[in-house]
Amino acid sequence: MNRIIVIAVILGTVFLSGCVQSDLTNINDMSLSVNSHLKKGDEYYNLSATNTNKLILNQALTDNKNADNEYSQAQASAQTALTSAKNLNDGIYIDYIQNALLEIQAKLNATSELQTAINLLQNNQTSSANVHLGAANEFMNKSLVYKKNREDIVKQNPNKFK
Repeated sequence: MNRIIVIAVILGTVFLSGCVQSDLTNINDMSLSVNSHLKKGDEYYNLSATNTNKLILNQALTDNKNADNEYSQAQASAQTALTSAKNLNDGIYIDYIQNALLEIQAKLNATSELQTAINLLQNNQTSSANVHLGAANEFMNKSLVYKKNREDIVKQNPNKFK
C-alpha cells in the first residue's frame, strides 16, 4: 500500500512539473512572438504615419493594415501566454502579460484611428482627419506607458526574464 502511495506521489510530481515547465516554456515562446509582432507592427505603423503625412494615402492604408495584422498576432500570442501564466498562478508573469495586452490594445486603437484619418483625408476632410490623427497619437502615447510598465517588471524580476 505504501509503495502505491509513493509511486502515485512521484507520478503526480513528475506530471505537475511537466505542466509547469510546459506553461513556462509557452510563456517564453509567446513573449518572443509578442515582441516580434509588436516590433514589426510598430515599423508598419510608423511607415503608415509617414506616408499619411506625405499624403501617399494608398500606401499608408496598406502599411496601416499590415500594422493591424501584426498587432492582432501579438494579441493572440499574448492571450495564449496569459492563459499559461494563469495556469502557473504567477502574478509577475500575469502582470507583465496584462500590460502587454493593454499596450497592444492601445496600438490596435491607434491603427483604427489612423485608418479613419486616412479615409477622411482621401475624401478631403482634413479637419475631421486631424481629430482622428490626434486620437491615434494619444493611443500610441498610452501604449508607451504600458511598455514602460513591462520594462519595469523585467528590471525588477531579472531572474524571471531572459
